[in-house]
Amino acid sequence: MKKIIIPLLITLLLIISCRSGKSITGSERIIWDSQTPLEEVVAQMTLSEKIGQMTQAERSDIYISDISKYALGSILSGGGSVPSNNTQNGWTKMIGDFTEESLNTRAGIPVIYGIDAVHGHNNVLNAVITPHNIALGAIAAGDMEKGVQAAYNAAQITAQEMKATGIFWTFAPVLGIAEDVRWGRTYECYSEDVNIVTALGTSTVKGLQEGGVAACIKHYIGEGQTVNGRNQGNAVLDRNNIERLLIPYRAAIDAGAMSLMASFSSVNNIKMHEHKELLTDILKGELGFQGMILSDWAAIEQLSGRTYKAQIANAINAGIDMVMATNGREKWTGFIRNLHQLVEEGTVPMSRIDDAVIRILRFKQSAGILNMRSLRNLHGSSETHNALTEQTDTIGSNKNRQTARSIVSDSLVLLRNENNVVANLSSYKNILVTGQGADNIGMQCGGWTITWQGNLGPITKGTTILEGIREAVNGRANVSYNAQGKARGNFDAVIAVIGENPYAETQGDRSNDINIRHADADMLKDAYSYGCPVIVIMLSGRPMTIGDEYKNWDAFIAAWLPGTEGGGIADVLFGNRNFTGRTPYTWRKTINGDVLYPLGFGLTGK
Repeated sequence: MKKIIIPLLITLLLIISCRSGKSITGSERIIWDSQTPLEEVVAQMTLSEKIGQMTQAERSDIYISDISKYALGSILSGGGSVPSNNTQNGWTKMIGDFTEESLNTRAGIPVIYGIDAVHGHNNVLNAVITPHNIALGAIAAGDMEKGVQAAYNAAQITAQEMKATGIFWTFAPVLGIAEDVRWGRTYECYSEDVNIVTALGTSTVKGLQEGGVAACIKHYIGEGQTVNGRNQGNAVLDRNNIERLLIPYRAAIDAGAMSLMASFSSVNNIKMHEHKELLTDILKGELGFQGMILSDWAAIEQLSGRTYKAQIANAINAGIDMVMATNGREKWTGFIRNLHQLVEEGTVPMSRIDDAVIRILRFKQSAGILNMRSLRNLHGSSETHNALTEQTDTIGSNKNRQTARSIVSDSLVLLRNENNVVANLSSYKNILVTGQGADNIGMQCGGWTITWQGNLGPITKGTTILEGIREAVNGRANVSYNAQGKARGNFDAVIAVIGENPYAETQGDRSNDINIRHADADMLKDAYSYGCPVIVIMLSGRPMTIGDEYKNWDAFIAAWLPGTEGGGIADVLFGNRNFTGRTPYTWRKTINGDVLYPLGFGLTGK
């Protein structure tokens, strides 16, 4: 009789706990393995455990014991959020501790760590920073096949260096189609051309996931169509436009993407995070998306509803599965507390909770982290920890740097070349290099590099444009450098590097123009005074408004945001390689003004 009664009591306790929202305390564990249907696993979980899986907290907002106490489903690093020891060992130790703690829960479901590795493993010191997506789009605009391969190679670098730190999930790629370059996230998009976005987005998903890292396609949907290019603004879209914007998402889902991040922005004045028609009816229904939908950073707090609790209800009922509850410990604990109440009240049905958790577990399964034994072996002993960290050459390896450098070379777009001046560079004996961007790793990399907004200066290991030029001429010419353009002597040519200071997201939005910086304008005046050809290299996350200034330039090269391997620029300038990139965006003299260089324009230069 005891053999029958005890299992019945345990089952009864499980049912009561699910209804009350309280976790069972004690040593009993849910027994399951890789062959157990996920529905069976979810059926044995308490409401507390289910809501825990739906919660994503920022690493700095938790104690490690919170992971097991609340059965947290995910932890993330915000931009620039790093362990105190920002090295490969520092990351693997932190991720290993988090994972081990999650395996001690009753269900033993591993926590998954997410990070914005959007152009290389860009939070980690001395990782290889690949060009931002706009540069990959420039390669595809010139040669689609080459662009697809470049996107795949860049994703493989990212995946390899992420795995070396024990992280298996990146919030990338962006599938937005930027249509107003005033938008501060233009450089995160591949192009204004839906075909380029679709091809490169799909290739990036494949490169990441075939490299062992799960992709998170973002930001669904309409972020590149907001009025006046305002970040987190409103896009006015009819069904035809929505169908056009869905194209890259359909392709990425078909390529195996199992997680998706909703956009901060609104579509027809409804915030995407509470847009049930687009999240559930179209994405999960018409597109058949079986993965999970993740919210963006504290985006729930922007929704309609007078209280945080009402905002949570709106988001979950609309189709959000996992909530990035950030900006303090109270936000994620408040999310858990409020969602409990919403389920108990019947405002959020249990069926919606179960659907969200199954989707989360399905995603974790696709990411390869549900095998508890292998994860415990990976992180739980000193032997396997050492085996992971022995791969020291995978962070910033020479092989990865050479691959990234080649991508940089292919992404350059020659927009102007009067009297074929570029072909003559190798014959010049006295060259002046000028401009703040010429010797500046941070400016090359742009935002989302080491910190969220990025920064100027030697922020991480790499090769500057100046270093690449000196390496390329190899003593055959005298190369002088002055950031302000003030130098003595006679020069055969001036190479002036101008552009934008680093920025990310809303901080990069511009109102009416994207003009040349005052410091660059002053430097160019001095550059013109030497009476020799002036070759301008622009580091920017979008086409800048240059008016008629370009007429003073003998050559004009768009180098975008090339990342750490700036030497790839010199490989084209002083080597035998042609310029093969083409502009992935329409380039205008002024915002909404005359077209200077149409989409797909570029010269060969040799």
